[in-house]
Amino acid sequence: MTAEEKQELIKKLLANRIAIADFHLLRKEINEFDLSLIIQKIYDLNDEQVRKIAALAPVMAKVDALKNAQRNKKFFDKVKNGFRADLANKIILVEGDSWFNYPILLSDVIDWVSMEKNMAVYSLASGGDWLLNMLSARRYIEQLSTMNPDVFIISGGGNDLVGENRIAAMVNPLGKSEEFMESAWARELMRISRTDFDPDRFNNGLTYLSKDFFALLMFFQLQYYYIFNGIFTGGTGDPKNGKFPGIKVITQGYDYPQPSRKLGFGLNPLKWYIPIVRKFLGHGSWLKTPLDMRGITNEEAQRDVLYAMIFLFNEMMIEVGEVFQGIAGYDCVFHIDSRGAVGDKGWTDELHPLPENFKRTGASFIQCINGIPSPNGLVYRVKT
Repeated sequence: MTAEEKQELIKKLLANRIAIADFHLLRKEINEFDLSLIIQKIYDLNDEQVRKIAALAPVMAKVDALKNAQRNKKFFDKVKNGFRADLANKIILVEGDSWFNYPILLSDVIDWVSMEKNMAVYSLASGGDWLLNMLSARRYIEQLSTMNPDVFIISGGGNDLVGENRIAAMVNPLGKSEEFMESAWARELMRISRTDFDPDRFNNGLTYLSKDFFALLMFFQLQYYYIFNGIFTGGTGDPKNGKFPGIKVITQGYDYPQPSRKLGFGLNPLKWYIPIVRKFLGHGSWLKTPLDMRGITNEEAQRDVLYAMIFLFNEMMIEVGEVFQGIAGYDCVFHIDSRGAVGDKGWTDELHPLPENFKRTGASFIQCINGIPSPNGLVYRVKT
């Protein structure tokens, strides 16, 4: 493919008018420069601005680093004494966002995984991190080579979508969008989907999604494809060139979040921490405020928008696993599906479940890591 041909396909992607075959072709040819260009165009920013808004806040970066330091000390304590000699034991490398590194006060998914005796977890996860940062920093590449882990777990994309009011750019406030019908790729995701859903909520949410959302969704898959292609084929597309034979990759796709600014004072004394966490982390600023700002103020419409977005995000991730099953020649990329598992009242704030719900999500990761088969193949659905 020539540079001119690639740029033409990128233009079609950004316009949400790219054919499925062309998207698959672009996916194979993508590089870091292309990815940087695409995100700049989606967000109407230059490279420096994108990296600035993607950067972690200093306070959160310190909190993240402290929690990772505690986790990683436990990792090294575990692996010192012949841990890897037992094949039932698993070395696990984690890269991700706040579903994998939530404030020290509360437990997150990886806290529960780390408690398993047969699992030694090394964490690079940072609350607030963007998938773009993870790819650009490439910290996971160095640790993959150093540790040669049995399992690589990654969570990313949520902050790319909701950080800095960006979700406002992903919606059409008139509720008359037909961009889903223009996206042959997104329609194909739904055609082959094996996941139950509420068609009324989904279809209502679709009417608010802009072309930029579908471009961003394709951009997410391009990023994940780039990361996994590097792991399984050394970036060549040929599994014979992969450095990590037999490695298992596990992704996750969030649940349907709840736009809200309510701090929750006085609702439940056993959950005294909720108002504190919500106040400290900016509850309402990720979803509720940007949607209000954009003119989508109806609570039902706001929830339906997020329902459609998260449903499609999960289906996109599931497709990635199926693609690499074909490339690598074995079941190698699994997906933890939390859709519907948290429920309306199971949230600490707009984006993060209560600890008990993080625990149930963690249980699905543990099942997958231990190789316990799922009735849904590459997908492990979190129990409600």
